[in-house]
Amino acid sequence: MSKPIIYFVTTNEFKFKSFTEAINLDTYEIRRLAIETPEIQADNNRTVAEYSAQWAANTHKQTVIAEDVGIYIKALKGFPGPFLSQAEKQLGVEGFLSLLHDKEEREAYWEYAVAYCEPGKEPVSFHAIQKGSIAKQQIGTVGWPMGKIFIQEGQTETISMLLEKDSYVRNNSHYTQLCEYLSS
Repeated sequence: MSKPIIYFVTTNEFKFKSFTEAINLDTYEIRRLAIETPEIQADNNRTVAEYSAQWAANTHKQTVIAEDVGIYIKALKGFPGPFLSQAEKQLGVEGFLSLLHDKEEREAYWEYAVAYCEPGKEPVSFHAIQKGSIAKQQIGTVGWPMGKIFIQEGQTETISMLLEKDSYVRNNSHYTQLCEYLSS
């Protein structure tokens, strides 16, 4: 008997690989659906993931999982939040550091959101928070741009530096919640 198929919606091969390595869904076959979903304006990543999952499920008539990630910087009143992709394109990492150059408060957190949706149904979503702070300078050469300035709570090095040493551990509790939901 063949396993049910769930499509993970992303054009990013690294994101798909990270997802499949992080989850334990032996009862499903996970495939990548390499499409762009409409970008909505929302104040949190969970809403964006839910919209993307529902749009993809209904448009492509497939069961899907969509993920959205954002970083919320306290000194910038939560900016960029779910607008991370656009803000990175406009400002770059140096732009963020410039906005924070005279700020002592450098607290920030990542919000990771994942949503599951079947065609014609409402999405179900889960999220996780990774607390930390913004470094005073860009450090590291691998990973995504904001990983070169974000230091996880309990660490002294940026995510990029941890990736270089293969010692980065992301908070994947949203994946755990998703797996528990799909297993119930």
